Amino acid sequence: FSDQATLVEIDGATARFDERGIADPLIGSVHDPIYQGAGALGLAGVPQPKAGAVTKAHGGLLFIDEIGELHPIQINKLLKVLEDRKVILESAYYSQEDLNIPKHIHEIFQNGLPADFRLVGATTRLPQEIPAAVRSRCLEICFRPLTKGEIGDISRRAADKLQMTVPEAAVAVIQRYANNGRDAVNIVQIAAGLALTREETSLRVEDLEWVVHSGQYNPRPDKKIPTEPQIGAVNGLAVSGPLIGTVMEIETAVTPALPGRGKVTVTGIIDQEEMDSPGGRKVRRRSLVNGSIENVLTVLKHFAGINPRDWDIHINFPGGTAVDGPSAGIAIATAINSAIKGFPVDNKLALTGELSVRGYVQPVGGVVAKVEAARLAGITRVIIPVDNWLESFRSLEQIRVIPVERVEQVFAEALRGGDNGAQESVARGAELVAASAFGLGVSS
Repeated sequence: FSDQATLVEIDGATARFDERGIADPLIGSVHDPIYQGAGALGLAGVPQPKAGAVTKAHGGLLFIDEIGELHPIQINKLLKVLEDRKVILESAYYSQEDLNIPKHIHEIFQNGLPADFRLVGATTRLPQEIPAAVRSRCLEICFRPLTKGEIGDISRRAADKLQMTVPEAAVAVIQRYANNGRDAVNIVQIAAGLALTREETSLRVEDLEWVVHSGQYNPRPDKKIPTEPQIGAVNGLAVSGPLIGTVMEIETAVTPALPGRGKVTVTGIIDQEEMDSPGGRKVRRRSLVNGSIENVLTVLKHFAGINPRDWDIHINFPGGTAVDGPSAGIAIATAINSAIKGFPVDNKLALTGELSVRGYVQPVGGVVAKVEAARLAGITRVIIPVDNWLESFRSLEQIRVIPVERVEQVFAEALRGGDNGAQESVARGAELVAASAFGLGVSS
């Protein structure tokens, strides 16, 4: 495998095959003598094998664009090729005793065609949409979304190719609405068409605005953090796709209620999932956010000196971002604690972590993407579970990643004015855990 090795490219969206086995550009096929165009060998009753892309790439690299669009039968055949590193072709017209069949065709049918190559596949589908058997044999590389600066660079280059000048105000419009490079190029090209009709060589801001609104482009989900610390509002972190993190605002309002008669209200888009079950029944899974909130209420009662049932608590997830999973646990706990005690939360702090009923901060997924999203949003500190700590976080610039194990550590880091007595709070938490283990009742 050298720099002179063969490179074969094929498009999975158009690599269609014939179920009769006479045409398969990926795996290879057999042109049986009964089909038109079999030639002289066909007239002699000789089946003719044809090498596919997997054999043409032998000793080199096979690139399958849109690999997620391959037919399931082709994927199964590809898996067999990857295991055996050769292709076995079959034909009902092949006979080992047929003297009319040339020696090289006997060799192919008996020993197969070589197919030892490096495979690279590209797709726009989500990883879970690709068959698990394929994914288990590959190293998955997911590309992060483009930043605003990168979108701006693509827009300027696209304008240069069209020999158009683009003012920075027009670039700012593209940066706000283009979610990827193709969007940016399309917006520039359409706006350039408008300029050409006026015989101009400069893109106007008005043209860009007309294009994005006529094309119904949605603004990029770039989250801006608050300008100053707020009471009852925190920056949570979520994952919206592979390597795609986002900053999620969580806000809480509380009002005193009759002792023990308080209620909790949750608003925003709380994800639910409908799953198939045996027997054809549909089961709707309750969002894990609701379960996380129940854990938070227990923790606040035992480790923060708060009885949540004495308050009417309203938790809101603004912004239209669908919320699911327990990773917002410590963020919700911090928001409620802040709202009840009146301590502001650092506006340049973000939190992610599941909260157990014993006050421990449990690991969550997508931490690397979440930290990067926080950094891009201007956040300077991120609290994560200690089990999610990576040594690479030490070298990050402009942001400090803080691993925690207990909810008391979270409150001490997040709540201004909450630093006093932090050690006492941690010790108190340990005392409560020990008492709980022995079944002892300890007052808050």
